[in-house]
Amino acid sequence: MEVLRSTIAFISFSIQLIPLVLLGWLELFKSGFLFLYRFWEQKFLLDKLLFLALFFQAALSFVSWFQYEIQFYEQSEIVSLSPKWNFFFILVSVLNFFFLGFWKTNWNRMWFFSSQMLLLILLFWGYLEPERYFYEFLKHTDVKTRPIFYLFAGFSLSSFVLAYFTFQEEDRKFEIK
Repeated sequence: MEVLRSTIAFISFSIQLIPLVLLGWLELFKSGFLFLYRFWEQKFLLDKLLFLALFFQAALSFVSWFQYEIQFYEQSEIVSLSPKWNFFFILVSVLNFFFLGFWKTNWNRMWFFSSQMLLLILLFWGYLEPERYFYEFLKHTDVKTRPIFYLFAGFSLSSFVLAYFTFQEEDRKFEIK
């Protein structure tokens, strides 16, 4: 009987705390949104475009890029595949987004260009030889490349180009005469 009474007291106390918890989450959301708004307003156009390209590159690295169809008796099922090197694409994309998206230093430039160049080379080689770099247990003709792969490649290339122009603009802006 005592257990039931304490359980009911705990549940009623928990229900009373719901508005307070919701207010806390609302305050956290507002402060995070204001931080991002102030951060966004301080950036110039190329920097904003680079931020968006890096964000979409990081987001698309989590999605599967390939699919194939399996026949089970009379039912067909579509299975999505991620590349074998998916950990590398995710790691580089997320690190580049956080390193270049929120702060820039000299070592960030070297990290970004070397890792992004390696990512682009692996993407290109994988496009030419998908059985070797992306998947190996299927015939190449059975697998279809989803448009997300091309979007990821496009955002990766545009991130590289935009970073180059962004760094050029920053160097001109902070040049000592």
